[in-house]
Amino acid sequence: MKADMILKIIIPPVIIFAVLIWLTIAKVLTGWWLYIVWILGFIVANVIVTRITARWSIQRQRAKRLAEEKKDHHNE
Repeated sequence: MKADMILKIIIPPVIIFAVLIWLTIAKVLTGWWLYIVWILGFIVANVIVTRITARWSIQRQRAKRLAEEKKDHHNE
């Protein structure tokens, strides 16, 4: 995996959880709001990472398919 892809996967969750930790330590989030916001944070972080990795995987598969098609056309 490329370094830029790893950064795209790591940075959004780190920012989300850094904000959540800061809000929790500052006691801005308390009680049920604490649980709700943390659960939403996990969901959002997972969605972001899933979208990035899915896009990367689809692009890789398209490139692979295109290379195979070029190889097949070249052999004919």
